[in-house]
Amino acid sequence: MSYSGSVDQTRQVDVLVVGSGISGSAAAMTAARQGAKVALLEKQQTFGGSAALSAGMFWTAPTIDAYRARIPLGNLELGARLVGDYEEALAELRASGARVAAKPKRDIMTFGIGYSTDIHAILSWCRKEILAAGGETHVGLAVIELLRDGRSVTGAVARDADGRLIRYDAPAVVLTTGGFQGARDELTRHIGPNADRLLLRSNPGSVGDGLRLARAAGTGGTTAMSTFYGHLLPYPVRRFETEDYLPYSQYYSGSTVMVNLRGERFADETKGDELLNQDVAFQPEARGILIFDEHVRTTEVIEEPFPGLGSIDRFAAAIDAGGTHAEAQTLAGLVEKISAWGVDRENLNATLEQYALAAAQGGGAARGVPVSAGARAPGTGPFYALMVQPSITFTFGGVRTNCHGEVLDHDGRPIPGLYAAGADIGGLSNYGYAGGLAPAYITGRWAGRSATERAIAARTVVRDNTRVLVNADQLTTGTETS
Repeated sequence: MSYSGSVDQTRQVDVLVVGSGISGSAAAMTAARQGAKVALLEKQQTFGGSAALSAGMFWTAPTIDAYRARIPLGNLELGARLVGDYEEALAELRASGARVAAKPKRDIMTFGIGYSTDIHAILSWCRKEILAAGGETHVGLAVIELLRDGRSVTGAVARDADGRLIRYDAPAVVLTTGGFQGARDELTRHIGPNADRLLLRSNPGSVGDGLRLARAAGTGGTTAMSTFYGHLLPYPVRRFETEDYLPYSQYYSGSTVMVNLRGERFADETKGDELLNQDVAFQPEARGILIFDEHVRTTEVIEEPFPGLGSIDRFAAAIDAGGTHAEAQTLAGLVEKISAWGVDRENLNATLEQYALAAAQGGGAARGVPVSAGARAPGTGPFYALMVQPSITFTFGGVRTNCHGEVLDHDGRPIPGLYAAGADIGGLSNYGYAGGLAPAYITGRWAGRSATERAIAARTVVRDNTRVLVNADQLTTGTETS
């Protein structure tokens, strides 16, 4: 479908990348380094997307077996290539000159391996590489429609902050808009009725642009549309700004007893905070209560979850944020205070008693809910309770792709000229979480390579019955606009 409206300007590039987070930055840089004329468009007024708000951990599953065990519902084809490409991608980051820790952190999210990085330096490096190769990078340009010729995507139309329309003719378009966590209609459709209670822990621009653009081009959703990544936060909070995303996250929840507003456990807490965050979304009023003792308070609560993130008292931060909380010298006293929140006292007492019994016996089940062999019941006073709510950083479902970054139609056929990466693609994580920055960067490289192959092929002309490649060495220094 050709765009029928009038435009204020027309530009021609080889590869158009929509979104400047780590996946878009990697896709654009990869394409530019391979000789493609690239335009990287960001609709916000700053580059970097949600990656720029992250802790900078570049991590994923250490092996395909670890991936399969943690994410049994994940797309195994995508997972296998992700794990296989990790070391090469890590080496590329080290060669950039940006800070990458020498020693790995293990057991990230209970199973992963990765390295602390300077994510801002990495994002800046990607843009410098794009510009050095003759590419363009722009903020304040929102893609509103894809251009098509039959099944093929041939470019896009973007709108700037002043309403001017710019047409980009491009044989390859890469969607890296960061997921649909900011689109309340999409969340309710895919996750359920409590989705509108999820606190957005993300840049506000990720509202499903990539998913909607891809649908219009003939693709559909994937598995994992109802699952997502985020961390538990205090309930309520007086404010929630970008600087609060990391300190308010209650990473230690896996060392607590977690109950809902009925005083009932609903999950094995040792699965980890990012899984409990999803579980609590389906509980009454999408709220939970963390119950823990002084041992947890003086160890896990103040432990630095990722290198470089810093050690703080997250319970104290939650109190300062306005979170509902309680403290008592005895567990019975804590239960009494929690019951004042409307939680059934007898039900909560039974839950804690059965949990302690199962933990003492080396695990099993308590009132029908699994108790891990490594579970530890609260036993050392004082005792603490914190009411929590779920948040969403990005979605796990999205655009259907193969392991080359090609977007697939409903029949599994590649849509010519359309690629996707990062949080815009679906199924790589599915309830279980395979990481954020590393999968985004790596899948961005896949899409960038594939998009370049198509762009280079599109430059080929027939001259005297001989296929001749148009010279790609004449690219000039690129431009960055805001």
